[in-house]
Amino acid sequence: MKVLLRGLLILAMLLLLCLLPSPAPTSDAFAESAPLPTVTQAPMTLAALLPDDSAGPQPDPSSYLPNDTGYQDASLSIKIAQIRQYDTNILVAQITVRDASQLRTAMAGSFGSTRNIPGAKLAQRYNAVFAVNGDYFNYSNTGYIIRQGKLYRDNLAEGSDVLLIDNHGDFHAIQDATEDKIAAFTGTVVNSFSFGPALVVDGKAQPITKNNHIASDDTTQRMIIAQTGPLAYLCVAAEGPENEGSTGLTLEQAATLMESLGCETAYNLDGGGSSTMVLNNRKINALSTHKVRDICDILYFATLVTPAE
Repeated sequence: MKVLLRGLLILAMLLLLCLLPSPAPTSDAFAESAPLPTVTQAPMTLAALLPDDSAGPQPDPSSYLPNDTGYQDASLSIKIAQIRQYDTNILVAQITVRDASQLRTAMAGSFGSTRNIPGAKLAQRYNAVFAVNGDYFNYSNTGYIIRQGKLYRDNLAEGSDVLLIDNHGDFHAIQDATEDKIAAFTGTVVNSFSFGPALVVDGKAQPITKNNHIASDDTTQRMIIAQTGPLAYLCVAAEGPENEGSTGLTLEQAATLMESLGCETAYNLDGGGSSTMVLNNRKINALSTHKVRDICDILYFATLVTPAE
């Protein structure tokens, strides 16, 4: 009888474990690079294939994963998961590329124009597999703006943080940027952003000051770009209070979150209603409001693999 009771107890415990919800993803799950498949013939780089501001190759529709969970081919891995922190729904896109030139930027119009269009439309124009909004550079006449290797604006705002992305795909956060600090950078900058602030530097969440950051204490939608390792990135989109069931994040909460996800460098992009995450030419974040704000620029990831003929 004791043996029978012990067996029933073990069976009940096993059933209980099966019914328990899965734990939230840990930081290690996002810090580790998603492996790319073995390539029998290495693809060329986009830098060799395209002029600086050209569209990427057309993605293969069969490489998109079901239910907006990502994309996978021999040159690009994107895994998208939803987590919940700070009473907020948050989309985390884990991205690995084979070559740094697959991380690209695009503008809705020529620099200096005020043209804005939906992010999904801009992403489709450039054959982006996945895209997020940029820093809304035409909102201000200040900043240090390089896009696809071309310097468009060199007018630093006092106290601003600048993100430099070099030709190796590595992120460099220049905090409290000055002309001397920018000039001291010895790498080759391909893209730069001037929104900020820097949220994580050298793996550590940064203190948030109020003197130069818009809505730092507001709980709102946030869009964050981060690097977790060589050619490995996270894009994070947090919902805001206009989305049912979500509170939104302050910048301090965003910094703490990005440190917990294992980021080496994380940078705050334009947020609020401009927060846009696009996969397969469709906006996939903060859908409950059915609102789409036009934007002027995107950061996107392109494939190196073209569909088979």
